[in-house]
Amino acid sequence: MDNLSYHQKRGLDKLLPPLEKTDSFEELNRICKLYRESIEKEQDPYIIQVFKKGVESNLHRLLQSKSEFYNFGYFEDNCKVLVNDFITENIDADECDFIEEYINSQQEIKDKTFKYFIKVEGYEPLEVTQFVSKGFFDDFIRGSKKKIEFLENRLCVLNASISEVTEVNPYPLIFTSANIYLKFNEYTSKHIIDYYLDYSYLKKRLEHNNLMHRVKDNEFMRILFEDMKLIKLQYYNDYRIKNKLSSLDKSSSSNRENNFNNIFID
Repeated sequence: MDNLSYHQKRGLDKLLPPLEKTDSFEELNRICKLYRESIEKEQDPYIIQVFKKGVESNLHRLLQSKSEFYNFGYFEDNCKVLVNDFITENIDADECDFIEEYINSQQEIKDKTFKYFIKVEGYEPLEVTQFVSKGFFDDFIRGSKKKIEFLENRLCVLNASISEVTEVNPYPLIFTSANIYLKFNEYTSKHIIDYYLDYSYLKKRLEHNNLMHRVKDNEFMRILFEDMKLIKLQYYNDYRIKNKLSSLDKSSSSNRENNFNNIFID
């Protein structure tokens, strides 16, 4: 201290916090305003160093209170609360949305791309992570890695549950199982070219293999058109003139048989 110049002592007096306990956010705002007013053009390395230390210490305490920077143990204990708060604040959001957003925030910390801006009255906002030391994020990064792993595991559990719920058979009077319904959709998305012969073969072969319940041709085609939206109006009108599907023998071909076997025959 005795070796400091008058200019350095004066700068230090301005930068040092008041003796009474101060709020980290308020103190960060104070020294950022001071930076904009005078330190921004400062050439003295000592004053700049003191300013950077002030930013780093106050920013570190400030970030610890933010949910993105919670230590892993505290985050794990309070994860359900954070999810509920997120859903309350975001209409139509769910836990998967929270997980995606939180993982993104942790990735920013891991990549050291996280930015924090302080509004300074009368000046442009000041991005303060530019002033922190190289190892500033290291402690946070260790926790971020654990939180990402925890959330990715949770997401796997949620997706598995969603799959179990969504893999139902919406047409139980037609398809014998949800698996057959899914394979039916796969087949129609890949192999329907000639609507009449392709659907004729598909329906008759499914019935022949007992993978589909017996249903009248007209009802089957009505469901394809009205409910499943798989055929266009012009094709449906054309079918209504024919008024029945072709038989399995007449609609069969080597290509259709191979396509069917590849999807439906395990």
